[in-house]
Amino acid sequence: MEIHYLIFWGVFGMLTEICFTAIRDLIAKREFNLMGHTSLWMFPIYAIGLSHGLDFVEYFITNPILRILSYPLWIWGIELLVGLPALWLGVRIWDYGYLPPHLQWRRIISFVHYPFWVGLGILVELIK
Repeated sequence: MEIHYLIFWGVFGMLTEICFTAIRDLIAKREFNLMGHTSLWMFPIYAIGLSHGLDFVEYFITNPILRILSYPLWIWGIELLVGLPALWLGVRIWDYGYLPPHLQWRRIISFVHYPFWVGLGILVELIK
């Protein structure tokens, strides 16, 4: 059952990102083609992060309000843990460079995505 769990959350994460980027471009750029995107590198990140990572957070932060508000901090930690080494290798798995410099850090972390990361945490908790 473990492999099915990982596959579900990997696919769920990638589909969520594809939908999010398509809707973001529709709103921000008025691109009506709804061509969302992601990277195949995101599959293991979502598979492990959404299946076990959020369980880890739930184990340490039992208060639901604090836990939900902390999800973006955990996600930013993963973005640093994965994004910086990837960048050193010349790979950019995601790119927040479309945001002004004060709203992102080195195109790896987006501060404006805080509410979306909270929403993702709530959605995953509801599905689990």
